[in-house]
Amino acid sequence: MTAPESAATAAPLSRWGVIGVAAAVGLVPLNSTMIAVALPTIADDFEISVGQASILITVYLVAMLLGQPLSGRLSDRIGDRRAVNMALVGFGVFSVACAAAGSFGILVAARGGQAAFASALSPSVQSLLRSGTALEQRGRTFGILGSVLGVGAASGPVVGGVLTEIFGWQAIFLVNLPVVVVALVVSIRLGAVGGDTSVASVEVVSEGRILNRVFNASFSAQALSTMAQYTLLLLTPIILTARGWESGSIGLVLSALTVGMIVFGPIGGRAGDRSGRRRPTLAGLVVAMVAMAVLLLAGAEVGAGLLVAVLTLFGIGLGVAVPNFMTAALESVPHSRTGSAAGVLSMSRYVGSITTSLAVAAFVATDGGGSRILFAMATASMALAMVVVVWLPGRSAESP
Repeated sequence: MTAPESAATAAPLSRWGVIGVAAAVGLVPLNSTMIAVALPTIADDFEISVGQASILITVYLVAMLLGQPLSGRLSDRIGDRRAVNMALVGFGVFSVACAAAGSFGILVAARGGQAAFASALSPSVQSLLRSGTALEQRGRTFGILGSVLGVGAASGPVVGGVLTEIFGWQAIFLVNLPVVVVALVVSIRLGAVGGDTSVASVEVVSEGRILNRVFNASFSAQALSTMAQYTLLLLTPIILTARGWESGSIGLVLSALTVGMIVFGPIGGRAGDRSGRRRPTLAGLVVAMVAMAVLLLAGAEVGAGLLVAVLTLFGIGLGVAVPNFMTAALESVPHSRTGSAAGVLSMSRYVGSITTSLAVAAFVATDGGGSRILFAMATASMALAMVVVVWLPGRSAESP
């Protein structure tokens, strides 16, 4: 597949360097989910309906779905660190433009610009992490990245609700700036220490193909597991709101999902570094599927304690699995096409999340009725993910 990385590759990333760069990718799911709770306030300010305001979500999702493969190819051409820096600067500029928008039309345009640069963050950062991480530590690195992505997705509604209530909807865009600055400083320091981790510093035998057996299995596993994850993220607030719960309490319950992913992401990645990608991925998916099966049996009447336990168990399982199929996917392609591969792989999350969102709108009532249909779909998706990951390698796709 690829030759070993040459000695010219940039200096290895420290743990804090990995966290700093990964934080940039955390902005992507955070800004995807954070705006949902601010839509009523935005609609009131611009005197439009909430339905009209929801175009801000649609614009973002469409731009992410279509833009990531193109952004990945750009990262391969100009170098991953340069692509990360450009994406961070653009994302920060358009976040300020969103907060300063004086009309809804300007806000939609600025949101589109923000999404365009957000679409470049995930593939370029994943390529940078592959370049800057030793082969035997790559699973741990992508475990940290998986933890950050989980935090971004799960904390968005809570962070968005608090910021909107205290400071107004503009704050959900301005909160991005500190993270942008930190990630940009880390990326620039990486360039000063180790040089640009561009394709010029990597020896590649063949251009190869992105859509190989391992990559296809990883793409499918990520799309299917994201469907189940978003089932929990979207249905938990619906079920608990119908019982009269406040948003703060709901956010606390959802944090159980995040904690499992944060703690077990690096653990699962290290397990993959030692034993290969297939076993820990399969083990994690089994745990996550058991959690979804419990919810399928319990339905919308699930007790709060059991719901917290299920969220925790699912987070643990997903935390173990995600870094391994992410790493397997990127290791299965030539280094010169890592950005392109990461862009295509990132699309799978949006395939999963959009599918679940449409299913919730079609089958679930405001009181949580119809939830069992979604739980059945999520359980089936996890079972199918378990089938496809048998194509993952038992050991790393690259040789030290």
